[in-house]
Parts: sequence; structure tokens; C-alpha cells
Amino acid sequence: MCPDGGFHTGYDQTGTYTGTRENAETISIAIIAISSLSTTSPFAFPFFSIPLWIIYLYAGLAVASVAVVITVLVLERRKRKTVM
Repeated sequence: MCPDGGFHTGYDQTGTYTGTRENAETISIAIIAISSLSTTSPFAFPFFSIPLWIIYLYAGLAVASVAVVITVLVLERRKRKTVM
């Protein structure tokens, strides 16, 4: 990074940017990336920006998974009772 805030993309074999100019495209991409990091939400992950269908999908999958586990446990218990 340059003292005035710009970014150099041209470096020589020793790893310095002496004699090269700043790159406007790289600077603009960096500014866009940094500005997208700022958020107005106090949460690190914006939970309320998730579409509702995704929340319903995962809730449904969780309920279905619990139902399958309970069914398997009940069937195994009945199987053990009939064997004895």
C-alpha cells in the first residue's frame, strides 16, 4: 500500500514497488470489498435476511429426522419385547 492510500500491483524482483504507479482498478475493488463489510445489523450473521422458505425447509427436515429416530427406537423396542 502506498503512503497516500493507493495500491501498487507492479513489483520488481526484490519485492518493492519502486517506480510503479498505483492501480485504480485494484483500489476500487478494495474499496467495494471493504464497504460491503460494514453492516447496520448488530449481529454478525444477519438472521432476519434469510428467506423464510429456507427456515421452513430446515425446520421440516429437523422434525422429519426426529420422527424417523423415534420411529426406529419404537420399532426396536417392540422387536426386543417380542423376542424375549
